[in-house]
Amino acid sequence: MIKSYKIIIITQFIMLLIFSFGFYRVENDSDIPLIPAVQLMLIGFSPLILLGISIIIQKMIVAVIHSDSANNETNKEVPNDEFWKVSFRVSVIFGALTFFLSILAVVLKLKVGVVNYDYVNRFFVSLGILIISSLVVSLFLRIKESVSEITKLLGYLMLFISIIIFTVCLYISIVNVLTIRSYGGENVVESLNYVPETEEVSVSEEVESEGEEVESDYYGFSGMSFPEIKTNEYFKDLFGDQKYDDAKIQDLTRLFLSSFLVLEKDQSFTSIRIAIERGFAYDEEMKVIDNKIRRNPEAIKESFDSYSPFLYAFVSDKIYFETNLNLIVDALIKSHDDIYEAENPEQVLGEIYKTMIFGSKKEFPEYYYKEINSYASENVLNLIKKNAETNSDGDNSAVDYSSQLNTVWIYSFWARRFKEKNSDVVFEILKEVREHYGAN
Repeated sequence: MIKSYKIIIITQFIMLLIFSFGFYRVENDSDIPLIPAVQLMLIGFSPLILLGISIIIQKMIVAVIHSDSANNETNKEVPNDEFWKVSFRVSVIFGALTFFLSILAVVLKLKVGVVNYDYVNRFFVSLGILIISSLVVSLFLRIKESVSEITKLLGYLMLFISIIIFTVCLYISIVNVLTIRSYGGENVVESLNYVPETEEVSVSEEVESEGEEVESDYYGFSGMSFPEIKTNEYFKDLFGDQKYDDAKIQDLTRLFLSSFLVLEKDQSFTSIRIAIERGFAYDEEMKVIDNKIRRNPEAIKESFDSYSPFLYAFVSDKIYFETNLNLIVDALIKSHDDIYEAENPEQVLGEIYKTMIFGSKKEFPEYYYKEINSYASENVLNLIKKNAETNSDGDNSAVDYSSQLNTVWIYSFWARRFKEKNSDVVFEILKEVREHYGAN
């Protein structure tokens, strides 16, 4: 039996303050634009969990306070506790509704995500809103009881105000933390997700509009073979699988160049980007390798050092420059320089990443371009625009649209690499590639 509702409410506040201060400086490094079903239900159940813990603590406190009292005294409720009792009941209703809504979202398979990178702080703020609103609603209900003796109209008004406060606070507490995310073709998280990107895999509308996977081997990579090249067969150790011998790696290299990058003469930034998106969407073996080494800088470096001889053998100087791979490499290196010449590069990368992840309902690509292009140099912007102008007809895309999209793609590339903690090794590899092929 609950003997002091006041202690329960006060305990909730104290616990919330402790948790808030404890998690205030926690960095939210995990990339969770979408919340898994179990975590979503746990978030919905959290108000009731907080209440349950507070009830247990209340029982302990009351037991200590009344340890020397007679049994008939300890079984009485604390006097003047009606206000706190109503507040407690409102909190229970809040908790029941949030839990019900989380279950409903899971049943309806809604794609629920966080609204901003500081979602942990927002979560505790929302819990605080629920607790404070329960007190406010309780206050208005107590006023209702008093004014109803004078006029029923005022009583109904107080009840109506209480309902409005309850509904608005419940809504604010939810939207402060969560949002229903739409992953349509114009969503930048989906459009730029795999280049390679963050964990969520999808194909943008641009890729889907191309139809089924396109078979193309413009340079005849499938017929190339270099048996004289021997490596240390790093993947055998990395995967613990003997199938990854040099012959297998040559097969993967052919696949990567012909079916993944789909290298052809005079490619645009847009066509290369679409080819990469399609490659990650359709090729399971590339996904396996990507997932294995993506967040492991040492594995990325070892893989490149071991198998770059195959890359340089398959991609001749002629192919490298004809396909405009040199322009992509130059743009990536120069964009890296732009970012790291800033006063606080890590802050810039963080801002770009937040824009990409938490701007999913904004207009694409205009919104993202406006947020990111201030970090770009005229040199890189001109390089991207010139490529868009040259290939506008072939890409069947407006120059401004292609320029903005590819600017976002190139600069957000480094934000993703920074988030995956592999930006340094990727930058060194790009410089090594440029040095190997030289200038055109």
